[in-house]
Amino acid sequence: MKSKINKPGILEVAALLSTIFFFSAMNSGSFLAFLFLYLAPLPLFILGLKKDSPWGGLVGAIGAILIFFVTTPQMSLIYLLAVAAPATYFCEKATSRSDPPHQDWYSLSNLAIFLVVPPIFVFILVSTYFWVHGQGLGAMLLEKTNAIVDLYIVALKDRGHTINPSMSLQLEAIKETFSNTAPALIAIFWMTLIVLNGLLAQSILKKAKRNERSVFAIREIEVPRILAITFLLIIVVASFSAGQLGYILTNLAAILAFPVMLAGLGVLHILASKTNYSGSILFVLYLIVTFSRWAAILVVMVGIIDHFLKLRGRFQANDIQ
Repeated sequence: MKSKINKPGILEVAALLSTIFFFSAMNSGSFLAFLFLYLAPLPLFILGLKKDSPWGGLVGAIGAILIFFVTTPQMSLIYLLAVAAPATYFCEKATSRSDPPHQDWYSLSNLAIFLVVPPIFVFILVSTYFWVHGQGLGAMLLEKTNAIVDLYIVALKDRGHTINPSMSLQLEAIKETFSNTAPALIAIFWMTLIVLNGLLAQSILKKAKRNERSVFAIREIEVPRILAITFLLIIVVASFSAGQLGYILTNLAAILAFPVMLAGLGVLHILASKTNYSGSILFVLYLIVTFSRWAAILVVMVGIIDHFLKLRGRFQANDIQ
């Protein structure tokens, strides 16, 4: 007799309720709610990457409709565009195969490149909107950031804290950095959301032996020539640009750096696999990259170097020898 958990519909209903709960929890505003938000795509990825499960897209659509009634239309639209639709697309592509005669799995490198398309499109659209209305996106974000920091300073003073010159300089630096890079930070948050939930879902399904795709690893990701050259050109032009153009190019470079960083991480995964402590090495690596932008920049450089010098090919050739 089959267990109840294996009956058709049980997993789909559980995924539907889970994704709605995780996403709707963000309304509470707590740190735990933020963690729940990060897991909102996970149930959809588990459904989409599971063997013989065509219901991921339908569950995401129903989830958006229910969120419409549970929260607000705006939240429903955000869920649909930022969670349900991307998860459905990525799962459909990740579990598909290329054309005959090879019938290989769909390239994860192509998926990594597609990751940057939605945030770049939204960023350019929003930047154009504010530019047409006579105020740059950066100026608007700086204005909002100033208001938030001013409220923070007032709250500190009400509690008896003294705002010394050193703290004022730190707050000014935070304001400037955030307003200059907020679009890229939001984009990176979303791209990380998609990648981590996809990898986590694949890991869960693989342990349960229910995965459709046999291999789903960051080490497969490589940077195509056009992306590498575009990324480097934008960095060069951004270095000599100022004003609105410099603002746009700087954020575009940061967004394009994400798939390059994934390629760099792929090289480091290959190197770590050559040791007996790969798990510990990768844990420390991801911890450092998460909290250090300089470490992230170094990983991006590894991705660029790998593209031009074919580092992973040399490492894998050494293994064969």
